[in-house]
Amino acid sequence: MPELFDALPGQEVPVSGISNGFNTLWADTPAKESRAVQLNLVLHLGRNSSAADALKQFRHTVEFARRYPCRVVVLCPDYQEGSTVEMRAKIYGECFFGKSKSDTRCVEFVILHYTMAAREHLENQVSVCLSTDLPLYYWAHAFAESRRIADYAYLLTRSKRVLFDSAIAPPDTFSYPWPNQSAVRDLAYTRTLPLRQNLGQFLSRYAPAEIAAGLQTVELKHDANYAAEAACLLGWVRKGLVRGGCQLASGAFVVKQAKCEGSFELQFGYADPKKSFHWQANLTKNCSEFTGDLGHGRTTLSMGAHLLATESALAEAMFF
Repeated sequence: MPELFDALPGQEVPVSGISNGFNTLWADTPAKESRAVQLNLVLHLGRNSSAADALKQFRHTVEFARRYPCRVVVLCPDYQEGSTVEMRAKIYGECFFGKSKSDTRCVEFVILHYTMAAREHLENQVSVCLSTDLPLYYWAHAFAESRRIADYAYLLTRSKRVLFDSAIAPPDTFSYPWPNQSAVRDLAYTRTLPLRQNLGQFLSRYAPAEIAAGLQTVELKHDANYAAEAACLLGWVRKGLVRGGCQLASGAFVVKQAKCEGSFELQFGYADPKKSFHWQANLTKNCSEFTGDLGHGRTTLSMGAHLLATESALAEAMFF
């Protein structure tokens, strides 16, 4: 059943009439000449996406498109068995002010519903909907199986970035042999950018050798809601320590769900009991606290603590 397609806003048009539909949509719009786009984005809603979730991701994509004008194609697969060949389309557009009232911009969305029987025709239809000569980005959201995504070779091989979210992705997402592995980006990792910046700011005041000397364990506790982000954070910390000369075995790095006062709690264990590093972040209260003594006396520092919003995480994963 086309629940995802029906949940999303837009005007239904014949699949063959998408271009004419946009011409009609913009016919009486004063800003009809202000629709220059910078990129193509395909949002592919997987089996684990509900109607409510589809609408939520749609709104995130609208917010992204307002900042980075783009042609967006939203794919709504219908996994119902025994379905006939069917493809339906909606178009959606909205205008908004840019940097000034004279800077009016419009964005366009094409929403495609397709049955599995129509799957073989999808690449041709998507290619028609995209703006030519512009980079393509592919966001595979809430898929239940990696092999399902692997079927879409057209999008995986042509896209400059392939975006997943390890918080909801299949377990084998990052071990699967994707056609262009270097293009894959994890939105869970990207969301942690503000936290990584804070950690880096505090630790950068010490020489890498001072941090690594006598280090025995690195433990990151996390709230149950942030397992994916915690795994990304610990991986980032480990990579930084290795670059700084740390020789710890992989078993010395521990990430675990635990009841902690904040959302995250990171602690370095040293052979010298006088050395310490502890970081605690509470996303609900937007605050974090650093305490440590890495050989120069005890230091404390308070900072904010938040994750990137989805639209900002999309931009960070695509362009950086």
